[in-house]
Amino acid sequence: MEVSPANRDVRPSAFAKLYYFMRPDRGRMVCSLVLACIGEAVGMVPYVVIALLAAGLIEGTLTFERAALLAAVAALAHVARFFCTWRSSMMSHRIAFKALATMRDQMAEKMERVPMGTIIDTPTGTFKNRFVDNVNQLEDAIAHFMPELPSNVFGPLLAMVIVFALDWRMGLAGLATIPLGVLFYAAMMRDYKPKMARYIGSEQRMNSSLVEYVNGIQVIKAFGRTASSYGGFSTAVAEYHDSTLAWFKQSWVWMAAVKSVVPCTLLVSLPLGVWLMSAGQLTLPIFLTCIVIPLGFIAPLLKFAQAGGQISRMDVCLNVIWDFLGTPELVRPAERVRLDGESFAFENVSFSYHEGAEVLHGVSFETHPGQITAIVGPSGSGKSTVAKLMAGFWDATDGRVAFDGVDVRNIPYQQLMEHISYVAQDTFLFDRTLADNIRMGRPAASQVDVEAAARAAGCHEFISRLPQGYDTRAGEAGERLSGGEKQRIAIARAILKNAPIVILDEATAYADPENEALVERAISKLVVGKTLVTIAHRLSTVTGADQILVMDTGRIVARGTHDKLLECCPLYRRMWEQHRSSAVLRTAELADAAASPGTRSRGDAEGSRTEVSPEGTSCGARFASAIPAISGTGETLADSLGEPARTSMQPTAPVAIDYDFCKGCGICAKACKFNSITMILESEADAR
Repeated sequence: MEVSPANRDVRPSAFAKLYYFMRPDRGRMVCSLVLACIGEAVGMVPYVVIALLAAGLIEGTLTFERAALLAAVAALAHVARFFCTWRSSMMSHRIAFKALATMRDQMAEKMERVPMGTIIDTPTGTFKNRFVDNVNQLEDAIAHFMPELPSNVFGPLLAMVIVFALDWRMGLAGLATIPLGVLFYAAMMRDYKPKMARYIGSEQRMNSSLVEYVNGIQVIKAFGRTASSYGGFSTAVAEYHDSTLAWFKQSWVWMAAVKSVVPCTLLVSLPLGVWLMSAGQLTLPIFLTCIVIPLGFIAPLLKFAQAGGQISRMDVCLNVIWDFLGTPELVRPAERVRLDGESFAFENVSFSYHEGAEVLHGVSFETHPGQITAIVGPSGSGKSTVAKLMAGFWDATDGRVAFDGVDVRNIPYQQLMEHISYVAQDTFLFDRTLADNIRMGRPAASQVDVEAAARAAGCHEFISRLPQGYDTRAGEAGERLSGGEKQRIAIARAILKNAPIVILDEATAYADPENEALVERAISKLVVGKTLVTIAHRLSTVTGADQILVMDTGRIVARGTHDKLLECCPLYRRMWEQHRSSAVLRTAELADAAASPGTRSRGDAEGSRTEVSPEGTSCGARFASAIPAISGTGETLADSLGEPARTSMQPTAPVAIDYDFCKGCGICAKACKFNSITMILESEADAR
């Protein structure tokens, strides 16, 4: 049966797993092993030469010519050993680094095929351990341990064969300390594998906690916590310390005993050899050879004694990689299918992230080309889960998610994503140039296309102000940009992709008032002529949707247009009233803040500052008094706020937006959010 991570019914040995990653280079690894064994064999020659030289000196039979010949043989043996060891090491290192690259490549490719839940539920530090620590620890196993293990066995065996061939009694004497060394070694290896697994596991948990600690250092410092008082990190460090110390305490004692006992072969062989010589049963050259040769295999034998620990460590590291590569995948076909339409259909879809409770229950709906489908509902109702199922991040537990009538499980993932632009509330940018981050939407796009997409998304201006412009690096996870700027870069990426279906998963959830207006203007450019599915928590942004799905506890409880849902859906009506109340309260706060004559508040990337208005009225107040507040009522937003606010905000005459005065602070967009003010801003801008 073939060894493969996908075959979860078979648990191969550490060597079988290692050879799996070295499949293309197995022949070269065998060659490396042979060279290492030859190197060990010729490495025994100098010890034989020493014995012959000593015997010749003692017996007085050594001539200069014989000594020179023996020295030359020893020198050639050293050269041969150097050459064999060097070639073996070079070959094994090339194989090792290629195998490590194979492991990392396979894990990276695996991340693209496993369900998104597998990625989300795995701490970042765990991935760091898999890709960096575990793989790096296998470098020594492949480059050194694999070729050296057979040679460390072959060398001592060859030496003992020679000694036994010369005199079997001296051979037994040379092995006299081995049984005691094996006994000590067995004591050291008792419960070694679980202790090694605990040690590596605690090391990985410490690394994961360290990554979490570094990522959350701002919160920790804000609340006056320290590394020692941060429970997760300090607990992980203590566990690593305790497991390491407990394991080493046991290993050190027995390993020291092994290293002390095994080299003491002379304690038995020397007295025995002297007695045999005195009895005339052993000649001096053979005696010296039998004494010296065992000294040459002590070092390889001790290395072999450490092999058990290396094998256990190698097995634990390989298991981490092997188990991840064996994780069930989202199975998708390789051949493309025929797709003509641009619509999704959920057919009685149920879904659970794990084997626990379901989060979606019998969800059914359809989207239609060129129309807007909005999904609203309380937090935790399953809105974002629906969007992620449409994007193919997970497979439905029951039911079917179909695109153009074809089950998404039967569509190659790459082909499905060609039809979708997905913009989430959590935007991620890579530590590459801003142009490269935008170009991810279409890798072959020219710089002109990239800049055109950036202009449409409203980010060309701030990019142009950067010292390196589009060549500016975004920083780790886009840390050099504000949240609104990152969101607009993500929208530019989607505009460049130009997919016919756009899925917006609360794309403005974290935007501040200033950036929210800019982000929504960018979104209005993105969705022109597209099929739009939007997950929204601000109901004012979806009042014009062709279809609104109201979700609660994983079910669709109502569907229809905005006006229809206000009449027939109590949950939607309650959410709308709560939204109106929060919007009016927010507007009142803004109006009070702006009521001071001659001043207005403006937020920017550097913070908030107060600027003088030529008219003596805040831009938010002027705008609020001029635009109807609630669709169909005919009253202004100032009217809806009551007399105090109306008095404080009312200008000399109702006016539209003064674009010579407006600097895009976004206050008006925030204040009049439920009247789709961003569309008015856009149309006014186009009119200019």
